[in-house]
Amino acid sequence: MRSQRLVSCMLLLQSKRRTTARDLATSLEVSTRTVYRDVEALCASGVPIHMERGPLGGIVLADDYRRALAQFTDGELQALFAAGTGPMADLGLSALPQALQKLAGALPAPQRRAAEASRSRLLLDHNRWSRGEQPTSILAQLRGACERERRIRLEYRDRNRAVTERTLEPLGLVAKAGVWYLIASEREKGYRTFRVERILTVRELSETFARPADFNLETYWNESVASLERASETTYDVVLRLRSEQLWRVTSFWKTEVLAEERDTTTLRIAFPSPEMAGVHLILCGEAAELVSPAELASTVAAYARAALTRYATKPPAADGVQTSMEGAPRA
Repeated sequence: MRSQRLVSCMLLLQSKRRTTARDLATSLEVSTRTVYRDVEALCASGVPIHMERGPLGGIVLADDYRRALAQFTDGELQALFAAGTGPMADLGLSALPQALQKLAGALPAPQRRAAEASRSRLLLDHNRWSRGEQPTSILAQLRGACERERRIRLEYRDRNRAVTERTLEPLGLVAKAGVWYLIASEREKGYRTFRVERILTVRELSETFARPADFNLETYWNESVASLERASETTYDVVLRLRSEQLWRVTSFWKTEVLAEERDTTTLRIAFPSPEMAGVHLILCGEAAELVSPAELASTVAAYARAALTRYATKPPAADGVQTSMEGAPRA
């Protein structure tokens, strides 16, 4: 695309004091005539480029403009090149590493070395564990519909596995911890958030829509996250005395506060989201945990335990070739 070529032309010009049309044509894989047209287009847009004649002449980008493009701080370079490891490939935008490579090549030598050092020492992995395959084809379709402001019709499976068909006006895509979300406007329901992994099919319609002038994707998302976090602030606090080697069973998942530490045990206040979740975790901890408070949680734990005993006390017959005991199993 011409716009990409113009940017590449500027980066090449700022990496050198001057260059010839022939060298630019070779680097850009175009004719010298195309280079002259591109230089004229850059001049018309306000970029200070001029021609110097003679054996040492060529196409020159003004020094002040070159310095403005290259004046990155070390912190800015770290931010730029660390961001290059983001999830943009999910959207089919796989050109970011090449763009950063071009930018690195256009930097002065000291900053180029700083950028290379940053890339070798800092890596941001935005994806959650066990992320699995991403719906890249659907994401590419959604991105295209957002850019063209076209309505879409999709089949969506909600958290209860019910499938519905919806007609939406796509406004933007957000990636949070490796999970993609579509922000869209639905008639009579306003702005909605859809998890892209649950979209079964999507079809771009010929109908266009007018993007709301007052809609800001970042503002909408931040307000949605804040609202969700406020809704989950109510917790069920439990005080447990837990064997110290079993602390990971709760500290890895829930907000905790250490109340007391003894030789082999630690007393914790744990913020569970509900009594039910607290009861399940107490059963998982088994005899390693002792409930201190609240006392009424004991009845919940006992009810879960009785239900489990009723269901599993009678050991089912083992299938042929299936080992049902831990005897002979590898130990961690």
